[in-house]
Amino acid sequence: MRTRVFTVIIIGMTIGFLLGMGVITFLQAIIDGDDPKLSIAFTVFVLVMAGALVWHVAKTTRFTSV
Repeated sequence: MRTRVFTVIIIGMTIGFLLGMGVITFLQAIIDGDDPKLSIAFTVFVLVMAGALVWHVAKTTRFTSV
């Protein structure tokens, strides 16, 4: 149980860092006048990973608390 909590926390921190990088590169591309398509694709990919993590945590905690 303790290992799972630490794993979720570490993965959440990593996803948060990647999401921050995606938003910063998106904003930098907008400021520079470049095409932000790659930044948008990266940010969407990180959001999908974050959604999968939230879904996994919600699924596992819902059945273990009953």
